[in-house]
Amino acid sequence: MAKNTDSSIKLLVLYDILLKSTDEEHALSTNEIIEELKKRGISVSRKVLPSDIDLLNKYGYEICSYVKKSRYYYAVHQLFDTAEITMLTDVIKASKLTETRKETIINKLYSTIGIYKNADNTDNIIFLDSKKHGNSSIIYNIDAIETAIKQKKKVSFLYYHLDENKKKVYHRDKKRYVFNPLSLIWSKDNYYLLCYDDRHGGTSRYRIDKMEDVTVESEPILEKEEFKNFDSETYRKQIFSMFGGELEEVTVQFDKELLSDIYDKFGTDIEIQRKYGGALETTLSVQVSKTFFLWVVGTLGKVKIIEPNNVKERFDSFVKEITDNY
Repeated sequence: MAKNTDSSIKLLVLYDILLKSTDEEHALSTNEIIEELKKRGISVSRKVLPSDIDLLNKYGYEICSYVKKSRYYYAVHQLFDTAEITMLTDVIKASKLTETRKETIINKLYSTIGIYKNADNTDNIIFLDSKKHGNSSIIYNIDAIETAIKQKKKVSFLYYHLDENKKKVYHRDKKRYVFNPLSLIWSKDNYYLLCYDDRHGGTSRYRIDKMEDVTVESEPILEKEEFKNFDSETYRKQIFSMFGGELEEVTVQFDKELLSDIYDKFGTDIEIQRKYGGALETTLSVQVSKTFFLWVVGTLGKVKIIEPNNVKERFDSFVKEITDNY
């Protein structure tokens, strides 16, 4: 009985070593594994180790191996749990990918947790808005942009929109856009490239599903001091739904029923004060833009801009422009 217990512990420790120390690009040789087991007080011979690996594979702990002078082993990781797969699936369903591509990716996600072989999983995949226009090249666009970012190379592409006949209309007479890529940003079911050019200050944003022939250029990016400490998460919070504007501190009062919405948009690290009458007040760091004003208007008076005065005046002018057009 003691021998069986020791054998079980050995397998657990062996799997723990492989899980934490290996992947497809970082395998351990037979000797390295034996040495790691020895550090944990477990002795195993070169002849027995392969049978231990086979036993792990038999019980579903996938361990792969290859020979390169010596035999090397690595663990195939289960990247996601079921809840994470469900969340990622929802994002994919809402994307601008084609329905075929969506289904392919979702099945790949499910395969990481063994659900791919279960025929019932397809019954839970529902695609809404299936008539939306999809772009089959989005995946390749993203891959090229990520490569450019990692290699610090410029990226170029054609940019277009669809006319009333769903035909592509290329911008700039089909001349290529060339930019220094900063980051990929996801917002409101769309993927954007955040980038900057050599001559102008600030950033530009382009929808990846509107790009064609994305190419990693051989020319390195022009590094600018203003982007030296760029943080994509900070930018995402400030940009407010992907429309640029001047970054300002804006104090707003709002009904308490909008508190969750405020947290969702601006994060939970903002300070909230309760004012007389039950209203709440906070100061937001936002890029003041049309989108910000549209959000305020959309609350039907439940959000009021308190200060600064110049933002209040710009908002009043924005509302007046809307009413004048009706």
